[in-house]
Formats: sequence, structure tokens, C-alpha cells
Amino acid sequence: MSQNLTAEERAAELASLDRVRRRVLAIGFFTVVIHGVLGLIGGAHVIHGEGRTSGAVVLLVMSGIVALLMVGIIRVILKRSPFAPLWFLVGLIPTAVGVTWVLG
Repeated sequence: MSQNLTAEERAAELASLDRVRRRVLAIGFFTVVIHGVLGLIGGAHVIHGEGRTSGAVVLLVMSGIVALLMVGIIRVILKRSPFAPLWFLVGLIPTAVGVTWVLG
């Protein structure tokens, strides 16, 4: 069936395939990195429980930085501008929840 496509149809099909490939890559990247962000928050909780608040704060700051990098890289993968203040705020939600959980 794909042998009978015109040049325009073939280009549209390839563009659609590229869009799907980028979305799958972005979802996979998000899945891997969010585990790191949540792991840093969990580590902060454990360290805070041992009475080392400064170490917990460092881990929480690291989780925020990793989350911001994650959002920027995902936007680049999706061929969007890496600088989007609203998406950066969305990316910081896990860290904000972690700060209230660990230090609250």
C-alpha cells in the first residue's frame, strides 16, 4: 500500500512518524528522569529523619534542578523552545510536594 503513495503523502507520513518517534522518546526520557527526581526526594526524607536537615535541603534543591533540566530537554526533544516558564513551574511540582513532605 505504501508503494502507491505520492511524494506529498509520503512526506506527510514521514513527518507523522517522526512526531510519534519524538513523543515516545520524550515519554521514555520522562519516565527515567522522574524516577531520579523522586529518588532524590525520598533520599531527602530519609536523611531528614536522621536529623541532617542541611543534607535533605541539598537533595531537594538537586531534585528541583534535575526536574528543570528534564522539562527543558523534553521540550527540545519535542522541537519546542526549551524556555517555557509555565512548564518549568509544572516541572517543579514534584519538588514542591517533596519540600512540604520532607520539611513540613
